[in-house]
Amino acid sequence: MKLWMRIVIGSVIGIVLGLYLPLAGGDSLGVMGKIAEIVISIGRYALFPLAFFGVAIGVYELQADRITGRVYGKAALTILATTLVMVVIGTLVVLLLPPRRIPPIFQESLIPSLPAIPDLVLKVFPKNLFAIFAQSGSYLLPITAAALLIGLVLHAEGANAVPATDVIDSSARIFYRLNSWVVEALAVGVIAVAAYYVMRLRSVSDLQLFVPLVLVVSAIAGFFVLIVLPLIAFFLSDRYNPFAWLYALINPAIIAFFSGDSYFALGALIRVSKENYGVSRAVAAPTLTLSTIFAKSGSALVVAASFLTVLRSYTALEITVPQVLLVMLLSFAVSLLLGAVPGSTVLVGLSVLARVFGQGIDEIYLILLPAVPILTGIAVLTDTVTAAFISFIVAQWERKRRIVDVLDFI
Repeated sequence: MKLWMRIVIGSVIGIVLGLYLPLAGGDSLGVMGKIAEIVISIGRYALFPLAFFGVAIGVYELQADRITGRVYGKAALTILATTLVMVVIGTLVVLLLPPRRIPPIFQESLIPSLPAIPDLVLKVFPKNLFAIFAQSGSYLLPITAAALLIGLVLHAEGANAVPATDVIDSSARIFYRLNSWVVEALAVGVIAVAAYYVMRLRSVSDLQLFVPLVLVVSAIAGFFVLIVLPLIAFFLSDRYNPFAWLYALINPAIIAFFSGDSYFALGALIRVSKENYGVSRAVAAPTLTLSTIFAKSGSALVVAASFLTVLRSYTALEITVPQVLLVMLLSFAVSLLLGAVPGSTVLVGLSVLARVFGQGIDEIYLILLPAVPILTGIAVLTDTVTAAFISFIVAQWERKRRIVDVLDFI
């Protein structure tokens, strides 16, 4: 049975469990939450060493072809372009078709904080390089930056570094295999993740208040995921079938939606990139890690749309053009930092916007707490599809992709 079928079956079982497991008379929500947390930890188990060795050997191979700068440059420009377009269009749609106002019902919650930029830089370049291997596993950039530098050194040393290159190459293959086993196991693990997701939604008493916002955000994200990105891939990749392009992404898309964690979905995305899209390791490892860290276009879209909706709900005054431009600018800028909080992009993005926006509305985003799981799921699904799109397009531009028959998709 194909992996995507097992993932779908596991998701359906999880949804059914989430609908029928009791919320009262016990701590089933807490137990399921702990199981889901364990599953997500297992899903990310092999990710960091895979990213480290994969990027190192990938950059070494790109250097051999003299296209390292081109690959990273095209990926970076595509990241910026997709994020900007999604933020602008998402903002305009919310302004033209504004969702219903949300009553100011505030809740208390422990909000993860986004580290300051100097702290993020210190994480990337600690006083001891080996310290990057002892971090919490919540930020990929330190690992990928070190791997990029090591890949450059391997190529510069040439024959002198052949033994080290062989070790890194072999390690990349070993951790790819380990990650493949982990992804296979997620067909069972996704049951708990999907069940916990549904149970969290069931525990919200006023969820209907957020339906208009969720529908609008879903429509905008769906427009990009189901129409815009596949069509661009079609026109820029020798008429690659857009339905096949979407079909290839079933596994990481489902995992991303229910978990709300882009790092958790990256393991499946790495497999899809190689085994469904045929993207070479030299392009896939650098572009997928770069995109997962910085390409938070879906999160930026959801943050901008949600914040404007809350702003309209909080004040009776009309939202001015400068305020709209400020929201778009902040959403775009903050999205580039959200890779440091892979499981809380929407919540952290909203909190940062509220603080920077000021004007006595530092905590208005708390209105949205009940809807955060579904908004985060939409955002991370869109982020994951965007990362796949960037890797696919760059590989196509550089002729680093082989044709894989749809019947051979995992």
